[in-house]
Amino acid sequence: MKRVAGIWDVTRTGGSIGILLVLLEELEIQRLVHHADVVEVILVGDATYLIDVSLSERADAPEGLGLPNSARLSPVMSVLQAMSGVTDRHVCSDRLAVADAINLISTNCIPWPDPEMLVQGKYTYDSTRVIQSYFVQTGSIPRLSVTTELLGWARGYLQEKSGGRLPVAVHLKNNPNVPGQSNADLESWLAFFSNCARKNDAHFFLVGDDATNETFRNLPNVTIAKGDGIHLDGYLALIQAAGLFMGMMSGPANIALFGKTPYVIFKNPDHHAKEMAMELGDADRYPFALDNQRVLRVWDTTENLTSAFQRATRQMVFS
Repeated sequence: MKRVAGIWDVTRTGGSIGILLVLLEELEIQRLVHHADVVEVILVGDATYLIDVSLSERADAPEGLGLPNSARLSPVMSVLQAMSGVTDRHVCSDRLAVADAINLISTNCIPWPDPEMLVQGKYTYDSTRVIQSYFVQTGSIPRLSVTTELLGWARGYLQEKSGGRLPVAVHLKNNPNVPGQSNADLESWLAFFSNCARKNDAHFFLVGDDATNETFRNLPNVTIAKGDGIHLDGYLALIQAAGLFMGMMSGPANIALFGKTPYVIFKNPDHHAKEMAMELGDADRYPFALDNQRVLRVWDTTENLTSAFQRATRQMVFS
């Protein structure tokens, strides 16, 4: 059996969920390129970061790289477990060489990225250049998906809560520790939701653990998924299952970026301006995006939100 082994270096990525989803998309591409049977992920770094720190049992024991069944999974591991394309997950600490980890998994194993590129600092995790290159060559990309079971749950949840209205998943990135870094303008979104409530043709599902104010909870057309005990893997499933995704450029948004769900993603124009120009040029979409998937480098004002939503819903009617 041929395997693709993805190497996710926590020490380089900082544990970013968004970067992890970029890597998972690259691994799906490598699986197709090499006609591999399965995709596995090796997490390199401190294993205590990857599981509940209160556990006395380490997950990087030399006698076996597999996680112990008793481990309470971190958000990182819950995402890996939720994705349909990942068949197994392994952890090695800094004291174990990546090459040794690969040998423990299988002798018929294709590592990605190349360990030498990582050592030499020639590989950049936080970029879609590999994905864009594959799209230029083939005209398509594999689309990320959560497991069938998780997706079925998400569709049922959305159907029950939306009452026949368009279910729209929304991620309002709001990290007070990094002001100005594409955080959502909560007042603009609140006004947008309130205006939409008058028409009553859409129901908005707030995903993520970001802080919102109590006013959102009082809107008749808004459900806060966190309030129903939903966590990160469920948030990703809701984004995939929704009829539309709206929100800020963020980690969870990447499940939409590499999926089939129609989306409008907002990016503050002064945040990562140089990097976004390298990724998109002057376009409002990635080259591999579908016709109903857009990234807008504009401020998330109520007017811009309304205009983008109206365009997206009109496109659904005429598609």
